[in-house]
Amino acid sequence: MTDQVIYDRGYRTYEGERSGPAGARKAVYKDGIRRVLGLGRKARQKIFPWSLISIAVIAAAVFIGIHWAIGNIEESLREGVPTYGGLFDFYSGISLLFIALAGPQLLIPDRTKGVLSVYFSRPLTVDGYLSSKVGAFATIVGAIYIVPQVVLHLGLALIADDGFLPYLGDTLDILWKVPVTTLAFVALHGAVVFTLSAVIDRTGLAAAAFLGLLVAGGGIAARVAEAGFSGARFASLLALDQHPRIIRDHLFENTVEYPAEIAGFEVWASVVVIVSLVAIGGLFVRQRYRRLA
Repeated sequence: MTDQVIYDRGYRTYEGERSGPAGARKAVYKDGIRRVLGLGRKARQKIFPWSLISIAVIAAAVFIGIHWAIGNIEESLREGVPTYGGLFDFYSGISLLFIALAGPQLLIPDRTKGVLSVYFSRPLTVDGYLSSKVGAFATIVGAIYIVPQVVLHLGLALIADDGFLPYLGDTLDILWKVPVTTLAFVALHGAVVFTLSAVIDRTGLAAAAFLGLLVAGGGIAARVAEAGFSGARFASLLALDQHPRIIRDHLFENTVEYPAEIAGFEVWASVVVIVSLVAIGGLFVRQRYRRLA
């Protein structure tokens, strides 16, 4: 029998700053952003998110170029060249693809790989964990909407006939209309994708369910709303992806009519739907993760 030997590996206790719950929430937030953008991962995991972000910014640059080529912003608007509201409409489709990837990636891997117990063994509550995930989601998705709008706004100011500063002064309403419209899109899409990702354990399936509910589900709801039976018009409210667009059109004075508007609902109905989805989805996800903690 050989003699047993104990080796001193030089173990030392942690002597650095203890950041507590705030530090834990910050770490989860930063990890969420890195995960969504593919940072620190294989190159193929970076291609999809960064391609979508690049397309959104390039679209703004293209619209600026069209306005510049026409030579007059008012003339280009009369010819139907998109500006702020139109840019939202263009890349809201891009954001759907991005969100279908981002939402499931934020929640599902932690749950299926059994690391939630590691998170909650630290000074991190369920509310802190979920708020950090929501913060990471809102930061990235919000940037997809706002950054191209900033590029467009500054670009139009540079080519405006009245000059850079006068244009900015005449369009101060953009400073609140763009964030409010962005909030509507982020809130509705976030509520839907987080709710689905809380109950579906495969990222691909959750992404497909998200796209199917918003794209195909919206078309079905619009068809049902046209039926002749009593109360059919309320089905138009189930065309969920159209509610942020209704709010956008109301703010930017566009004239497109969506099924809910055709059915007689005002913009306030879309606001109520979005707020209700956020509240119900938030409570559902919170209860789901409290049971898992």
